[in-house]
Amino acid sequence: MNENVNVEPLVSRPPSLLRRISWGAIFAGLLVTVVTQFMLTLLGVGIGAATFDPLKEQNPANGLATGSAIWLIVSALISVFIGSCIAGRLSGAPRRADGLLHGVVTWSAATLVTLFLLFSAMGALLGGIGSLLTGAVSTGGTAAAASGGMSGGMDQNAMASLENKARQIPGADALLPPTGRDNGQTSPPGELTAMAQKNKELATALARMEKNGGATKSPSDRDQVVQILTSQQNLDQQQATQLVTQWDSQFQQTKQQAEQKARKAGDVAAKGISKGALWGFVALLLELGVAAWGGWAGAASLARFRTVETTAAAA
Repeated sequence: MNENVNVEPLVSRPPSLLRRISWGAIFAGLLVTVVTQFMLTLLGVGIGAATFDPLKEQNPANGLATGSAIWLIVSALISVFIGSCIAGRLSGAPRRADGLLHGVVTWSAATLVTLFLLFSAMGALLGGIGSLLTGAVSTGGTAAAASGGMSGGMDQNAMASLENKARQIPGADALLPPTGRDNGQTSPPGELTAMAQKNKELATALARMEKNGGATKSPSDRDQVVQILTSQQNLDQQQATQLVTQWDSQFQQTKQQAEQKARKAGDVAAKGISKGALWGFVALLLELGVAAWGGWAGAASLARFRTVETTAAAA
């Protein structure tokens, strides 16, 4: 009696044209992806916290952000591969391309879940910060009111000391009220600000003048401010004109400095957003490739052949 061992391909069910996707397999792969990502994140936090030594290192946070970003990408690739491989395996797809597509869909679902959790956490964080700031401002206002009621105002010497320190800051004169000690000199631009705070018509005229480009570009608005100063503030024509010119010059200088700082901040923010978006695209592209590979590997691990033993009787 002879025994022959033959290997023949398995006869699989032909793929359906209407139902070629297994949502159960995708859901299972999604669960495995999320849990694996969570486990690897905990592992990274544990290792990173163990290497963080603020007592010995001068700058302990140096390189921590880069290491965290690298570990986040690596852990995401590992978790996506495992989840996609499981989804491709459980799909029972007769073709490896179907397993690849199951891996891609699993990666898409995992990405959406991650984004949802991320935005939910950011919303909760911003809401908590807003509530904290509101409470702090409210508490600070109550404390200030209580302190003011008890003290009845600051001492005159303390007020003078604070004002002198404030005037040492460059450009602070435009924001300070007059001291009444001009010593025969021209009134400082800060006096015009104090006048505008008490005179609504003057404040409106100054705002219209600066809106139209300032005293140089809008002589008519400048003349109106000068007229208000001479008629309502008892200033002569020369003094009022010089006061408006000084105030406008300092205002334009402060405005240019603010615009320059805003442009620099916008440039830094734009570069940061561009770099973050590009790195995010690269990371998602890598995850897509790993997910397709995992789904293909999971489908390829299915048995394609079977072993058949036959017994032949001896002649």
